[in-house]
Amino acid sequence: MNKRVSLVLFTIAVTVVFIAPISFAYLLTRPIVALNEEVYLKRAVLAAAGLEVPASNADAKALFDGRVEALPAPAAATGPAPEPVYRVNDASGAAAGWVITRTGPGLWGDITAVVGFAADRQRLSGLEFLKQSETPGLGARIGERWFKEQFRGKRGPFSTVGEGEPAKENEFDAITGATITSGAVKAIVNAVVSAAGSLPKEGTP
Repeated sequence: MNKRVSLVLFTIAVTVVFIAPISFAYLLTRPIVALNEEVYLKRAVLAAAGLEVPASNADAKALFDGRVEALPAPAAATGPAPEPVYRVNDASGAAAGWVITRTGPGLWGDITAVVGFAADRQRLSGLEFLKQSETPGLGARIGERWFKEQFRGKRGPFSTVGEGEPAKENEFDAITGATITSGAVKAIVNAVVSAAGSLPKEGTP
């Protein structure tokens, strides 16, 4: 019995010794991680809106706070909670664009896209990704500039063509060897294109 008690106490002690520093580090860095995630989101929204993102995080935050307004998310009767929608204003305060975030399944995990629209709610002003865990060198190439830039100025719903092939205004180049990831991006962006029709009209709050 004493051996069993000693073994249990030893196990508890070892667990505390190894877990305590990790827990302390997590609690210590949690505010920093949250701040970095906030800055990353704001920079992604600005880029998706087609605005030039300042190099300084402080300047980017100031631009976001001055030009972007987070809209109240509509209540969802069923399914997952709705994701944020942002109204992007021009210097006079009029609506100049919209940004919608949307999460959908990828090959290895969720992909969170940030999709920007011009004031007409039809043409895309930009595309960024907040989260993705696709295969490095294949699906993860959705984060490369060439892939994201090909959506700018186009209108959906989208279909795909082979990488390097000429693409029409409602097509984008799929990534060679990453059919599932390319299809996942198409599904996410097309869902956002569909949702954009319910955004307020230009110039309305």
